[in-house]
Amino acid sequence: MGNENHTAIVYFSKDGNTRSGAMRLNERLGGRIIELREQKKGNFLQALFKKGSKLQGEPWQEIATAQDVYLMQPIWASNAVPAMNAFLKQADFSGKRVTIITFQQFTDLRNSDKVHESIAAAVKKQNGQVIGTYAFVGGKMGHCAAKNLIDEQIDSMIFPG
Repeated sequence: MGNENHTAIVYFSKDGNTRSGAMRLNERLGGRIIELREQKKGNFLQALFKKGSKLQGEPWQEIATAQDVYLMQPIWASNAVPAMNAFLKQADFSGKRVTIITFQQFTDLRNSDKVHESIAAAVKKQNGQVIGTYAFVGGKMGHCAAKNLIDEQIDSMIFPG
């Protein structure tokens, strides 16, 4: 694959949907997988009020050599998750092409566009360029969707260049 230094897949997963998607995406693209891990679990209220959680380590430094960054997360309370909020505040996206991928339980993908716009604004504030967004269906709250459902959705993605 050879994209280890050019592609970074940054994800947060609580129930396994986003983790499964990140692994499938990495099978297709190769690259560096960066899991956002919280020191203390973020919660619904933090998501609702667009707050961040304290992350383990400094994962934002791990995207330094990437040209393409994929930000993957579930949607909580119609917002970005606290772990991603924290990452977005610290990451430098200068010169990076960013793709946003979300998973949620609702098949109508309600509010995903609002979440994508919010994440895109944070990426732009940190000097990045969003080149694509994808909204996918995961499992119901507390459950991971079937692997083949996640794989089919990731396989439907179209990559630039």
